[in-house]
Amino acid sequence: MQLVLGSKTYMQMIVKRATTPVRLLKDAEKDRDFATLDLTGEIAFVAPLRGTILAHYGTVPQTGYVYMMYFKLTDEEAPVFEKQAQALVAEADRLEGCSAMVLMRTDNPQREYLLLSAWADKLAVFTAKNTPLFAPVMAFTKRAQESFGYHQAFYTIVDPYHPDHAIKPEAVEEN
Repeated sequence: MQLVLGSKTYMQMIVKRATTPVRLLKDAEKDRDFATLDLTGEIAFVAPLRGTILAHYGTVPQTGYVYMMYFKLTDEEAPVFEKQAQALVAEADRLEGCSAMVLMRTDNPQREYLLLSAWADKLAVFTAKNTPLFAPVMAFTKRAQESFGYHQAFYTIVDPYHPDHAIKPEAVEEN
């Protein structure tokens, strides 16, 4: 699995040309940032966020929402986090509206993790984050913020062929 951030036009072209399952993501909060999610990790990118899947549940659908939690942890915290996050992924089917969840350790030498989840609607993810099932992982958001870093992002999975996301003719001619 890999994630790449970029302009709307560039991300659309990647999705449309891909021969493997790729999702076009649009920032659900800022409504301007885009990304592609390559579920196979097979597309050659210059600087993607890549890693090893440690646990997974379900499949990222063609529509819905993707919520990402990015953790940088200390060497001491990492094994505990992995265990807690793997337990969450194993129980993800109990979270209403969750269609997929993936725990990935990045290929960077630091202890960096991405917990990606796919949801049917916006409210489901925020409801799930407040459940006892999610609580052990949520504790690491504060720890990561206080040490090496924590970031979250919320995206809408969009159809790259929808008229609202049409590629401008001049962008197509350039390639």
